[in-house]
Amino acid sequence: MTVKSTSLDNGMIVLTHDMPHLESAALGVWVKAGSRDERATEHGIAHLLEHMAFKGTLSRTAREIAEQIEAVGGELNASTSIEHTNYYARLLAEDLPLAVDLLADILQNSTFDKDELIREQHVILQEIGQSMDTPDDIIFDWLQEESYRDQPLGRTILGPAERVGKFGREDLSSFVEEHYRPERMIISAAGAVDHDVLVRLAEEM
Repeated sequence: MTVKSTSLDNGMIVLTHDMPHLESAALGVWVKAGSRDERATEHGIAHLLEHMAFKGTLSRTAREIAEQIEAVGGELNASTSIEHTNYYARLLAEDLPLAVDLLADILQNSTFDKDELIREQHVILQEIGQSMDTPDDIIFDWLQEESYRDQPLGRTILGPAERVGKFGREDLSSFVEEHYRPERMIISAAGAVDHDVLVRLAEEM
């Protein structure tokens, strides 16, 4: 097992696990910004931001993002937790530069299009409704709330429906500006990955 770590001048950490017997790679950008980093007035915004990640940038439409990753047989996705938000790609090792470019683009240049925002708010409202029909989800949320009363850790990741539906582009941009900084990010990759190459690509982000 070959694990390497490099701290860039801007504070970002590059972490790799080279597995030379593979032909593919998994790449992720982990942002130290989850639901616990939200103010009470921002409850649910970290998860909404994750939903908006692939909905268009200054140089790519949502369709172009999807087509570019699918053209190489890859996958892009994201998830939000209490502690962090991660954006990741799985693809052939030779296409790693494309994955870095796509992730860098969505993390730095997302436009948060109004129509796309409305659509994703409806998607999350459906998720909230589904969670209310799932007993194990409700029990976990209640346990968190009782364990961490009046604290961010006690809030749900999805947020309340009445607040999620009111967030605007400015709210998302403000959260990104405050929390999506290089010193709060780790870019990690495993598989057929050359550490020095990934460091160079990360420095160009």
